[in-house]
Amino acid sequence: MAERGDITSDDISTLTNALRQCKLGGVATEVEKIFRENTSQTDLTKPETNLQGRDEQKAMRQWEEHGNALSTLLQATEVLGRKLELPTPTGSRTDTSAKRHRERKEVERELLHLRSSSLEAIDTTEAFIHDNSAYLSAQQHSETRSRIRELRKSVDRLLELSRKELEDLTNQLLELRAATPPQVEAVEPIDLNCVTIEATDSKEKHQSIVDQLKQASDKGSPIRMLKLDTTFKTIHGNGNITLSSGLLLPFISTLVKLVVWTEAGRVLTEAEFSGLLKYGSKSIGIERFMFARCDLPSLTPSREVLKELRKRGAKVKWSSTGHCLSTSSGSWEMGTIDWVREACGAGVVMYKHWRKGTQDLQIKMLEFATEKEIPVKHLRLDLCYRSVTPDGTKLILQSGQTLSALSSVKMINIVTEHGRKIPEVELSQLLMYADQSQNLKELGFYWCELPPTVSASNISSEMKSKNFKVSWDSTGHRLDLHDRTWGIDDMDTIREICGLGVLIYKQSSSHMHTLQMHLLTVASQNNIPITLISLWNSYRAVDATTGSIILESGVMLPRLSSLCKLEIVAGGRELTEEDVNGLMNYSRQCSELDLFWCSRPKNLPVSLLQDPLISGKLKVLWYPDGPNKQCYTLDPASGRWVK
Repeated sequence: MAERGDITSDDISTLTNALRQCKLGGVATEVEKIFRENTSQTDLTKPETNLQGRDEQKAMRQWEEHGNALSTLLQATEVLGRKLELPTPTGSRTDTSAKRHRERKEVERELLHLRSSSLEAIDTTEAFIHDNSAYLSAQQHSETRSRIRELRKSVDRLLELSRKELEDLTNQLLELRAATPPQVEAVEPIDLNCVTIEATDSKEKHQSIVDQLKQASDKGSPIRMLKLDTTFKTIHGNGNITLSSGLLLPFISTLVKLVVWTEAGRVLTEAEFSGLLKYGSKSIGIERFMFARCDLPSLTPSREVLKELRKRGAKVKWSSTGHCLSTSSGSWEMGTIDWVREACGAGVVMYKHWRKGTQDLQIKMLEFATEKEIPVKHLRLDLCYRSVTPDGTKLILQSGQTLSALSSVKMINIVTEHGRKIPEVELSQLLMYADQSQNLKELGFYWCELPPTVSASNISSEMKSKNFKVSWDSTGHRLDLHDRTWGIDDMDTIREICGLGVLIYKQSSSHMHTLQMHLLTVASQNNIPITLISLWNSYRAVDATTGSIILESGVMLPRLSSLCKLEIVAGGRELTEEDVNGLMNYSRQCSELDLFWCSRPKNLPVSLLQDPLISGKLKVLWYPDGPNKQCYTLDPASGRWVK
């Protein structure tokens, strides 16, 4: 949609093409005619006045507003056909296409909005003429009022033409309905053996799946499995489930298995857990429930729910812990070997915010897996790692619980609080712990700072021989156990990290900054796209000689040919003309440069504007209050910051 006062021929072309697609060719022709008539007219010149100073400035501002209002009246050429007053027959299509029907309705809504804008513009202009008649000569006053009357007639004429076009179209639709049975959009049939409702699916697809589930339920067809893949939002007292799309999933009487796969780390309330059990247990054929990636309440379900589960013979499994609900006592019991193998095969994640009882169950499952030699794909400690014992025999969690060496775990990922520093002594103790875990192949660290090296005495020959991996995700490096230095990881890891974006913090050490620069340089040399670099209060200046960015740590961020976007989070500092110009020069190959939380950068002389900005390749944005707030764009024509 064109902005007020800036209607172009391209805008008119887009609108007329849409009108013709919707069988409104007559309206489209009239639009083009009126646009030509109005654009051929000479704009009114500014009023001749003898006002001085502020009065003259006020008159000029009012005249500019008047001119903008008159330009906006060109939207009357788009306004035209406010034809929504006519009903559209349902079940019919001009060319048996539901898509064409939706497009036509969208054009109708757009035209309705434009009509309101045009009428508002007319009112604004007439009010302006009335309030500022002293600034207009008699001839200008007459010409302006005459032009407004003509434009209003144009709107009315086009409105009438639109209604006529729609009446003809409606008659065609009625004839088509009488001659042809309604066409139903093709829907993708569901597989009743495994029905999955995913959060990434559209609302329309959710509706299609829900409708087919209800049809299958009404016919008595068994639904072997229904999986809510991060789509469970809540459950109501009447037993209906609300999906993430906002749609209701009513009771399904033929459900056999219900799988609730939540967002990672979600904590289900007692009401949600009990409500889901009640929902499923109303189905006569229900056999199994499974809950994944979530924490469940410590309180056991009510006797009524347990009784219904016993009656159905249904099992309730919790994959995060490898346990099953006892329908006799209401407590959680260790599952079968097959069930624990299935749970461990997907990996185990322990969250800091989960209740202590849940972590107890997870530790029991890990110990059971070790005892039964069940492989655990990986163990992720998400903000719940506190420390390691001096002898390296146990990991201590934030809850106070401990994890002994686990021979069945293949990989351990430790996610710490952002910026936490793990000293050389602690890293050595963690390597001792890893050495005692027989099948452990990798120890990974996230969001923390690691030391430049580690003592050779804490790296066993066995760890060296089996090529044990110590990875530092924040930098894309791994520890070489032979020379005890950090080297670049494999190219796949670099692609993954650069695809997500690299954050460089002021609080990080120069050692970490150096490794991050190494990562980015290797990515650029291998033409690996760097989606984003975000400098969080770590920007100091741009080096005038090399064009590199100097970080607060003194480390240099070189120019990178594969960088797509640069963010500067300034923390309230002022960015000078030299800063902005230097950053634009650094970002020549980027598509966007964003400036966050800084005082208003000065307007730039046009002579300093970079070619990429002028050509439109580079966009420079300023967010004084942070993301998703008021945004200003650097205008390449004037060097000014505009909304």
